[in-house]
Formats: sequence, structure tokens, C-alpha cells
Amino acid sequence: MNNFSRKLGLVENLFEILHDFGALIDVNAVRISGLLKPDILQQALELVQKHHPMLQVHIVDLEDGVYFQSEGTAKIPLRVLEKQNDNQWLNIAEEELHKKFSRGLDPLCRVTLIYSNESKTVSEIIATFHHAITDGMSCMNFIHEILTYYQQIAESYLIEKVVTMPLLPPIENLINQKLNVKNLVEDEQRRNINEQNPELLKLIIEREAPYTERRTCLLPRYLSKDNTLLLFDRCKQEATTVHGILCAAMLFGISKLTLKDKPVYLSCGSNINLRKYCNPIVNDDYIGCFISLIDSKHTLSLDTNLWDLARECKLHLNNSINNGVHLNKIDNENIKNINHHIILQMAEYEMGRSHSVSISNRGKSKWLSQTRYDKLVAEIPIE
Repeated sequence: MNNFSRKLGLVENLFEILHDFGALIDVNAVRISGLLKPDILQQALELVQKHHPMLQVHIVDLEDGVYFQSEGTAKIPLRVLEKQNDNQWLNIAEEELHKKFSRGLDPLCRVTLIYSNESKTVSEIIATFHHAITDGMSCMNFIHEILTYYQQIAESYLIEKVVTMPLLPPIENLINQKLNVKNLVEDEQRRNINEQNPELLKLIIEREAPYTERRTCLLPRYLSKDNTLLLFDRCKQEATTVHGILCAAMLFGISKLTLKDKPVYLSCGSNINLRKYCNPIVNDDYIGCFISLIDSKHTLSLDTNLWDLARECKLHLNNSINNGVHLNKIDNENIKNINHHIILQMAEYEMGRSHSVSISNRGKSKWLSQTRYDKLVAEIPIE
């Protein structure tokens, strides 16, 4: 692998600062039908790492800023654990959420395999990333490539020489500037909310604690394939999207806990894939951080209808995208001026929250929807 170096971009640098505070560690839990062998999985990891430059880097501080560097970066570490119980993966995932990446030569990715020699029906992979090098699509791609190489190695296929993909510049240097427009939708919504009630931007905070004492806990929920298809069909009937109903359902859940005798005002953050807005377009095969965020605010009362709210979420998201809200956020002055002091202030204000809920939108997986694996089937739960 050739050595390379690149300064972190605006979003990457923001995520690195947040990482210093213990935030934005990207953990993915994947359940695989069948027994995965650690030695074959390690070989597959080495091939995937060789393919993607962002899996070959560590982070260093230089005089003029923070850089990705590849020279001396170690192999992606694979931790292998004997399965003790069905909930072990959940405990490991929560542990990974609170384990920062070092500033040494370790890569910005690590993998844990949980398997059992006695029960050969299910193996679990927990892949953890520094968010500066990954997004939801990247995580799906990572799992797809691991499984593809694993199957090829296990079945003694002749694997073609793996070539490292080109190192891309930061997302703000890739965005097609002709697409940038004034984010009128976000400005209008913020103005209307402030005119109605200056207290609306305050989030509901249950309790307060110093950021060093905060801990994230996971509460997993699954939708079966049949229920997912039913949900998809119902969303089409109701003129909304699966993303829209997920936003509405999360907001609804909060309102049921907090709604009393007057309306509540909640916000929902949605991650937007920026690959198609780049010039040239960034292929889905790339691993990197190519996302932006759109925040929408909603009023919920006792008579709010779930499907009406889902349509409202969809409408606001579409309007924001059409007006370039997600593109303007990438290269604005707020991101350029972010530093550790500002992040510390944000961490203490409203417990560091910028919205009530956040929905990770990975969209449809073109890989896992295909029947390419007759022995390995991955099931990735919603974050």
C-alpha cells in the first residue's frame, strides 16, 4: 500500500473534535447465519482494508492542523469472543460506543466477532468506526465486502488483485457548487417558530450531567422481513416514506412520555447522503464521510395523527432538500469556526443535543437485497 496524507475536511474535523469528547463513535451490529471462522474473517478484513484508503489511516496532529496519515497504520484489529449468551452482542456494542480511538498507529476501525463452536447457527460481527471516515452507506459497503471476500476465500475462489481506490478530497471540495442555493426553507421555519414562541427551541431534558459522566444505552428493536414489506406498502398507500414514518414514530414516542395539557414542540434530525451531489458523483462503493443533516421541527398535540405527522416529516425533508439546506450546511461559517471550546459549550447546553431524535437513513441496500449469499445472510438492525 502506498503512503499518503490529507488534512481533515470541515465535517471530518468536526467529527474528530466530537470524538475527543466521546461522541459520534459509529457502532454496527450484524447478525450472520452460520459459523464464521476467525482466520478467514481476518483475511477478508485485510483485503477490505487494502481496497479502501480511509481504512488505512490514523489521525495525527501537525503544525497546521489535523491530518489523516497512512504510513505505519496497523491492520484492522479483530477481537474474537466465545459466545456466552444471546445478549452478549448488545453489551459489547455498548462497550464499543464508549471506547475512543487512540492517536497512535491503530486504524480508525475495529471489529469484534462473537461466535460459538457449539451453536453454529448464528455469528455476530460488531464493526466500530471513527465517524470521520464513515457514514451509513459506508458501513453497509464494509459488511458487503467482508462477506463477499469471506465467501470467496472459504470456497477457494481465485481473488483478483486488490487495488486501493483513489483517496478523495473532503466532501466540501467535492460538492457541485452549482447546486448550492439559499436555504430558504430552514430560515422560514426557524423564523415562524421563533415568532410563535421563543421557548420552542428548548429541548426536553430529563436530567443533567457533566458530559464525562454521560453514557449511551442501546434498546434494540427489529422488524421482520414480512413486517418491513407491510410497512413499505402502507407507506405508499399513505403517501409517505419509511423514513417519514420512522421520524414520526420516534417523535410520537417522545410525545407520549411528555405530552400533558398543552402541545409539545419536538425536532427530528435526518442524515442525508451527499454522494449524488458531488462532481463527479461519488460511487456508493466508497468508504468515507459523505453526509449532511436536516433538522425539522414539529408541533404535537393530543389529536396529532401518526400518518399526518409522517407526511409532514416527508414534506419538510423534501422541501429542505429541494432548497439545498443539506448542501449549505457543509461549507458554512458555523462549521469553519468550530473548535474544542465551542463544542464544550454545546456539550453543556441542553446536554449537547441539537434535536429530539435523529434518524439514520441508509436507504435500500442494493447488496443485502440481492441473493448473493447462499451461506451467509446479514441482518443489520436500524441504529
